[in-house]
Amino acid sequence: MTQQSTIMERAGDYHALGLTLAEGILTITLSNPARRNALTPAMSSELTLVWEDVWRDPLVKVVVLTGAGTDFCSGFDVGTLHERASGPRPAAPVNATTRTAKKHLYGILECEKPVLAKVRGVAYGVGATMALACDMVFAARGARFCDSHVKAGMVAGDGGVLLWPLLVGMHRAKEYLMTGEPLEAEAAAAMGLINHCVADEELDARVHAMACRLRDLPPHAVAYTKSSLNALMRQFGGSAFEASLGYELYTMGTADFGEATAAFVGKRKPRFEGR
Repeated sequence: MTQQSTIMERAGDYHALGLTLAEGILTITLSNPARRNALTPAMSSELTLVWEDVWRDPLVKVVVLTGAGTDFCSGFDVGTLHERASGPRPAAPVNATTRTAKKHLYGILECEKPVLAKVRGVAYGVGATMALACDMVFAARGARFCDSHVKAGMVAGDGGVLLWPLLVGMHRAKEYLMTGEPLEAEAAAAMGLINHCVADEELDARVHAMACRLRDLPPHAVAYTKSSLNALMRQFGGSAFEASLGYELYTMGTADFGEATAAFVGKRKPRFEGR
């Protein structure tokens, strides 16, 4: 009896993510190109579910995470953040923000199948976190990585404090996380933040070649090597990630957070007062 792809049978349930499967390689495409693939609530919700579907599908051997059009992901939709900052906080038994942030990061880290990031354009905020959480990161020349939380009045709570210090060292991590400045793909590859920076016209072929290489290796050996390495990552940085989530929620209640989002929407320079 021919095996069926369980995730492709459910592909119609995914509207904010594009799913394609060919020869054991599943491509997950963040699909909001008009906003540089900024995360909408629908996209965020689907990203909390898709990794479980990936894990269960017997035909998926390797995953490629990418963005539609010319960008990977510009972070959370700032318009949505502005609405959150200016509106009343809804009553809930637990805060969904921390739960969602954990699923975005740990969904990739705990997926035992290899996940490759294919990055063009911007990978900002949670977009940078998701890319760097992947097992290998390939970027086109001119792509930019940036954890821009501080510029939005927030602590880098989506996982940056877990990933950046382990990838590039503490001092470089502080430089980029505390300033929110972008980093070109060429420099990111040189310092070890990502694996490879290649010409745009070579990117698809380079990612596909690595995906095929991983697909054809012994799957249990690859899967549990990944799991072991990511267990080490969580041991080193898991408590810092948990702390950053709490601090992020705190800063999302400050006046500076509201000012940052209002200034972005109003296309003006923000005025921060430490409130």
